[in-house]
Formats: sequence, structure tokens, C-alpha cells
Amino acid sequence: MVRAKAAAAKRTPKKPTVEELYFRSDSAYLCLLLNRRTRCIRVIDFRAGALPAKRLYIQSVATQENVEKVITLVEKDEVSSWTRVGFVREGTIPGFYKRSDGHLCGCVIGDKTASIEVTDASAKLTDRTINSAKKAAKDIPVKIKGASVRSATEKDALSARDAAWRKSPGFGAFDMFGRDAERVYYDASVRRSKTNYLSAEFQDCFGHALVEVLRMPASENETLAVIAGLRALGEDLQERGIVAAFAFAPNDNVEISTAFVAAGYRKTGLLAQGILDGDGGRKDAILWTCKFLSALGDEYE
Repeated sequence: MVRAKAAAAKRTPKKPTVEELYFRSDSAYLCLLLNRRTRCIRVIDFRAGALPAKRLYIQSVATQENVEKVITLVEKDEVSSWTRVGFVREGTIPGFYKRSDGHLCGCVIGDKTASIEVTDASAKLTDRTINSAKKAAKDIPVKIKGASVRSATEKDALSARDAAWRKSPGFGAFDMFGRDAERVYYDASVRRSKTNYLSAEFQDCFGHALVEVLRMPASENETLAVIAGLRALGEDLQERGIVAAFAFAPNDNVEISTAFVAAGYRKTGLLAQGILDGDGGRKDAILWTCKFLSALGDEYE
């Protein structure tokens, strides 16, 4: 019994899936939202400025935690500070701060100081994927026959998430993306298709929401289910006063791209190695955004 207790005491405590790490000095103050599931870090910068210390701290944490992708979302006037420390401007989220856009800067952590950027081949692949999605989306009716979309409990959604991720790296993680945010969950299916789950993390103070889909659709009915789910989720977010929704998805998957296009989203960015693939590697990701009708100006119509 004593031996068993001693062995248990020596076990390394399990690290949380998502952890907030802080770096503070006389001239820098950062929060790193480290996601060990998706091997990604989101940087929240409380003090602007192009300081090498920021990059060094981020690089050290990323290397230690086997993280390949780091992103930060900032106001337009802060973009240059991040590009000076090795990040690349990869996209924009219209209305991210309600009255102003959020600019996404990203960095792929590797041996070199300069971040890996999207290749011409990847950009062309993205264009082909979106063109195919737009063609397919034209045939999607406003009302999808046989679609069932319901509010889901957090318990059911996270249970389905855990089951999916046990098999292989999944698509939707349903993990914390922002600080002090709320979440809503839906399940969706069409006829006898497998039930999928969707979730949105939203922040009232900023008026934006990260939208996630648990599983990539694998059939026509599953694609229709995701479309119905995204549309219902969009209506829910609008009623809550959310101005903008955004999502990340692989740049080579026509089915999920069709779902986002049919739900009113458009591409406003492309992230180098922005998302996990099913084999545990990474691939480039489209930044999909939707500024809701009640908040649209002429430039988004």
C-alpha cells in the first residue's frame, strides 16, 4: 500500500488541454492561450510594441509544447508590430471588434526565424476548392428537406467530441479560444445521416463568435446537415446581438467549403499550416467569415 501511494505521488500531473500562460516584463505583457489538443497558441497582447522578447517567449513555449502554429488577432495599427517580430498577416475578420476589423497574424514555428508562408500551389488549390464549393452551393435550397437541428447540451457535444478525437485528430475541438467567453451547442442531421455537432464560442463585449463543426461531412446528407446547422447557429447568434462569425477549415475540402458558402460565409484569409489533418500533420486553412445581415454595410453585400 505504501509503495502504491509513493508511485502515485511520483506520477506527473496531467496538463490541462487549454492553459493560459502569462509573460510580463517592464515593456511587454502577453497571455498565451495554449491548446495542446490542436497544437496551437493564440496570443493576446495587452501592450503593443515590436519587442524581440515577445517572439523569444512565444518560440520557447511553442518548442517546449510541440506547438507548430501561433496566431494573434489585433487592430490594424498593430499588424506592423507583429510582422516585425516574424509573423505574417494571414487574414481579416470583418467586425471582430464590433466597429472595427480584426487582423489575423500567424506564425509557423520551425527551425528558421522567418515563418513559413502559403505557397502558390496552396493558393491555387484554395481557389479551386472555393470555386467548386460555390457551384455546389447554388443548388442548395433555402429550406433543407428532412433536416433536424436542435439545441444540444454541453455534455452530449463534448462526449461526441471526445469520442471523435480518440480515433484520430478531429476537426472541431470545442475548446476555449477567447477569455471569458460563452458557448452554445447544436446537433444536426438529415434523414438517416450520422448526427453532427456544431458550436459557437461568443463574446458579447466584442460581438464576435468562433464557429466550429465537430466532424467533416462525408456524404451529401452530412453536408446538408452542416449547412442547416450553420444557418440555425447564425440565426441564434444574430438574436444574441453577435455581429461577426468566423471559422477555420482545410483548404482542400470541398464539402465543408460548400457548407460555409451555402451558409453565407466567405473567405477572408488563408493560414499556413493552420489546422490539423486526420493523420496528425497540418495543412493550410481557409479563414471563413460572416458579417450578419443586420450589421452589414454596402461593402459586404
